[in-house]
Amino acid sequence: MTVQTPTDRKQQPLVAIIILTCNQKEVTLRCLESFARCTYGGKKIALVDNGSSDNVLDEVAARFPEVECLRNEHNLGAAAGRNTGIDFARLHWDFEYILFIDNDTTVTPPFLDELVSALQGYREQGVEIASPKVYVMGGDRVIDSAGGAMINYLTASTQSRGAGEIDQGQYDRDLFSGSVPTTVCVILHRKALDRADRFDVSFDPYGYEDLDMILRARGENGRFLFVPRSIIYHKGSRTGFGGYTGDYTSVKAKNMKRFFKRHSAPWQWVCFNMLLPFLGLRTLARELKKGNIGAVKGLIKGYLGKK
Repeated sequence: MTVQTPTDRKQQPLVAIIILTCNQKEVTLRCLESFARCTYGGKKIALVDNGSSDNVLDEVAARFPEVECLRNEHNLGAAAGRNTGIDFARLHWDFEYILFIDNDTTVTPPFLDELVSALQGYREQGVEIASPKVYVMGGDRVIDSAGGAMINYLTASTQSRGAGEIDQGQYDRDLFSGSVPTTVCVILHRKALDRADRFDVSFDPYGYEDLDMILRARGENGRFLFVPRSIIYHKGSRTGFGGYTGDYTSVKAKNMKRFFKRHSAPWQWVCFNMLLPFLGLRTLARELKKGNIGAVKGLIKGYLGKK
């Protein structure tokens, strides 16, 4: 299939773009500056501020008046924060596609042209979800992700496809890899979004909410398209959350169990629970070696489902 870049902006389908921020003004401004150079004309951007104290919306309104600024009074979490953007877009914009992207990214000018063109080219095959090639910001063609996360349902682990590798085109031919796009950057047809409806806020404040939503949006026979000509850069921090602390590991462990219970086959869930003590011991040993006692306590709480 030959993908043509859209040239007539009047015919371009509208893409709603949702960006979430929380006390990361400079990172967010850098992201929006890159979108200002984006060549795709049929787009509207909603910036959702999850309770920041850095006056980011004031500066965004002054520098990027085309961006819709939405504010939550408190940090509602990743899922509820993005749902704020979804609700606004559904109410105010007649969009055909919706794109979720982390604020710690920068985009190349044609990245959105390439994503939309690819999805339109595979429309007859029922493809409704796609992701770009993601490079590590500041790296020399170092891959952050080539299509999203590879999920191992037996070991309850995820790994970004191609992470840390130098890009030599090794993933460019495998357009349907089986990896699952994440909200680092993912575009969905509105039909796919409506299938999932919204992000599940039970995963708040963070962790696995994006993988859960994308899998629900896919449907029974859907496939995920990797578009290597579409390129963005990712710094890799978390919006509005701290480091590898006890609270962080507790929430991640709890949400990991919720995610794999929901999406695993029954036999995979049985195997996961049999392997869980060994997986937990491995992680505990790693964090104890670092002296990170808080993370160890948080991990135990999360595995046991305690608050």
